[in-house]
Amino acid sequence: MNKNSTKKNGSAAGGLTGLAVLASALLSASAYAEGIKVDGYIREGVSINLQDPIETATNDQYKVSMARSTARINLEADTGPVVFSVKARASREIRTSYLKDLEAIRFGGPTVGGANAGDGNSLGKAYNEAELREWYADFSLGERIKARIGKQQVAWGETDFFAGNDLIHGFDYSWRSFLESANEELRKPLIMANINIAVPEAGGSLQVLVRPGLDRRKDIGNTYDLFGGRWANQPNKGLDFFANGFKYNLDNPEGNYKKTTGGVRWNGLSGGLNYSVSYLKTFNPDPVINPAFAPWKGAAIQGGLGDLIYPTVDVFGATISGYAPVVDAVFSTEMAYIKHYAFNYGYDNGYGFLSGSTSGTAGFSGITQKNVIRTTVRMDKNLAGVSQLLGAEKPAFFSVQVFDTWIQNYKSSEQIVNLVGFGQARKEHSTIVTGILGLSYNNGKIKPELVGGVDATYGGGFIVPSVSFEFGNNWRLKTEMDLFWNNGSRNPGNSATERDTALFGYFNKNSQLYTSLTYQF
Repeated sequence: MNKNSTKKNGSAAGGLTGLAVLASALLSASAYAEGIKVDGYIREGVSINLQDPIETATNDQYKVSMARSTARINLEADTGPVVFSVKARASREIRTSYLKDLEAIRFGGPTVGGANAGDGNSLGKAYNEAELREWYADFSLGERIKARIGKQQVAWGETDFFAGNDLIHGFDYSWRSFLESANEELRKPLIMANINIAVPEAGGSLQVLVRPGLDRRKDIGNTYDLFGGRWANQPNKGLDFFANGFKYNLDNPEGNYKKTTGGVRWNGLSGGLNYSVSYLKTFNPDPVINPAFAPWKGAAIQGGLGDLIYPTVDVFGATISGYAPVVDAVFSTEMAYIKHYAFNYGYDNGYGFLSGSTSGTAGFSGITQKNVIRTTVRMDKNLAGVSQLLGAEKPAFFSVQVFDTWIQNYKSSEQIVNLVGFGQARKEHSTIVTGILGLSYNNGKIKPELVGGVDATYGGGFIVPSVSFEFGNNWRLKTEMDLFWNNGSRNPGNSATERDTALFGYFNKNSQLYTSLTYQF
């Protein structure tokens, strides 16, 4: 481990310890100070590989893939006219033998597909953190206007897994991929003015968001594991793209992070139905590669092989939800019309050593933009019969969601790919179905849950059985299995044409056993 990495890890460890000490001090102070509230948690999360990832030369099945300590503190100070809030989080990871195996590949060590010249930094640089995630002030302007100014999170939409209208923020999927049930842990807060105006005469309220472009580069767009860690797409564990010719470019004129963005949303109630309509100017949720061999719109390239950029998009959204007594269920739906969504394309780009229809070079022909419609339909229902059958204390909660992405003016000849480096052609419609079944025992202190999903278009899916326990007012224990299956996957160094790997193929050989122990205060 080099000096920079050691310094980074030490800083994260100090941040974790310091946050715990600060929490203890503030809790003591809040007991005597009127208007001050403090809460948060200290959590230990451990995951174990249930399969042997194919990238490493050793057998890593049943090895600990994550041993993360996390402390979070939320402080609220009510001064009367203004309420100030601060939310901080620090994480520190143990350098497990599995992480050492991945680091060995990054250093140029043994791997099934051959050596990869990494950047020589520990993965702790990517996983350890200590930062103020949110800080904002709440105040009112008259009886109708409420304002929140500062770094914050705003959730739009009706979904649990795959975002339709919830596109204001990017998500950090290197944290625990999409498996983290608490979206606020993944969502990347932004500095915004958030104004809510009540309009009771029209039965609703107007929300206005203005993001003035004061955020850091890393706060923009979805973040994926591109540094070769445990959630890198298979077979890319141990492969650090940023040490091999790629860079994030948040100065690209089509997606400059300093651009002012924001939106407006009307929320209303009519005829027993909750509804909303919205407009949002934001950044492409997922990054696309701007290849150095064919720069999009002639933009300057910062990386030797290409840049990862987030072009801006316009999102027109609508949601509606309500109770249907005929089937005793709550139905909700949302639709997002996204203008100029960016995709990579091309199977055979003909650029020197990248020429040929090889699985590792798909998408390097460049960037194309398409209008996209994302639709979600969701049903939530209590199942009394299931709870009686399983001896639960109250009706089982059941939810099913159908997500569809529809590319407008779709042409197969354009060779749009699902992901750069994977040859699966993007189809006009792509549909994912997910479901949740939750039970409750012992007055809600024991909660088994079964979550699953299938890719109805490209094949594959996931299933997550779990059980949560409550011990008193403070302790929480959760254990789950994250199981994946797929309809196609790549191998390291595979140069054959590959057209089968899609979303759940990226998780091949990545099933996990995860346990978290949390102390809430």
